[in-house]
Amino acid sequence: MGAIGRLSFLGVLVGMAVALVPGMTSAGAAAASCDDRLTEQLECWAEVIKDGPVVITLNAPLKYEDIGERQRHAIETLREDRHPLVVQVRNGKRTGEGGTALLVLAEGRLVHPEATIDRLRPGPLNKLRAAGLCAGQEPLCGLVEGEGDQPEPLDGKALIDAGFAADLSTHVDAINPVPGAQNPSRPEPSTAEPKSPTAGKTSAEAIGRKNSGYSDATWTALWMGLLLALLLLAFVIVIRRSRGPVAVGHRPAMSPGRALGGPARAAPAHAARGGGVSGDERTARLRVAPVPRHGRQVGARPTHARTAVVRTELHPQGYVELDRVLRRAVWAEPGRPPPAPGGLVDVADARERDSDVLYAFPPTAARHAKGTPR
Repeated sequence: MGAIGRLSFLGVLVGMAVALVPGMTSAGAAAASCDDRLTEQLECWAEVIKDGPVVITLNAPLKYEDIGERQRHAIETLREDRHPLVVQVRNGKRTGEGGTALLVLAEGRLVHPEATIDRLRPGPLNKLRAAGLCAGQEPLCGLVEGEGDQPEPLDGKALIDAGFAADLSTHVDAINPVPGAQNPSRPEPSTAEPKSPTAGKTSAEAIGRKNSGYSDATWTALWMGLLLALLLLAFVIVIRRSRGPVAVGHRPAMSPGRALGGPARAAPAHAARGGGVSGDERTARLRVAPVPRHGRQVGARPTHARTAVVRTELHPQGYVELDRVLRRAVWAEPGRPPPAPGGLVDVADARERDSDVLYAFPPTAARHAKGTPR
């Protein structure tokens, strides 16, 4: 499957994951209160994702921080959980090295072509690789790996063209952020507060359902309809790709003469005699298998022949014994199989002057009955 096919299925997968997020209120609420630090983010998402799919929107660069044993466990939890982790990078936004690490870890990626993807320096990338971040994602890690202390960043189009992310500019948002919504408290027993005023910028954008004015039944019907539409789109893509080419030997329903306005072909005679059989009934042509040939066609059988004993198989050439001398002979009766060694044949000299090969024919019953000497 080419890059376009991969992006189509990736977009369907991401859309299904985003469509399921509103049904998981605990996941969305906890996601909104995760601190704006890489180490805090990893631990927060590891606790939240068990309750449902999580969508992260990178609205500000996320710095890299050295990870410890707790973050290693969080990376393993995020990678093995059955719910997807989706990361979005909007137009004009920058990921930072920490945001790039989340992109590598995510199962679904929505990136705008004009977003900025910061490459990872060799040192941080090696530590993240040792922590299992690049497990199964080595091609993507190779793409975002930089050289030196200040590597050149990538644009979002590079990830989209390589098939690692879906185009956010062509994706319809399934969740709209609610202005002024309050972030609920973090579920874990911690009193830590956000370290900066921008801590709330990175969120799952799943909050605000209760303040939107719609009932639970309306939201359920809305997301079910969206999910069914995405499933229908995936089904149409699969059907179109599984439709095979038309067979080369396919016969058209209308003959070329009729298509060009020529005279119609007359019904066959046996169809006219059938009475109840339609004149347009097609008749099948049976291909008769060719009759196997066992020897060489040499023409008419000569009148003067002698009797010899077959000593080797004649297929079509072999050896016969004539007057206690082995002579080379060719079987000259293609319509009949030659006799086995020990059988009798009639032999005659070849018509070619310089040929020493004898022509072998089936034995004449009358000659053998008379006891003709060999």
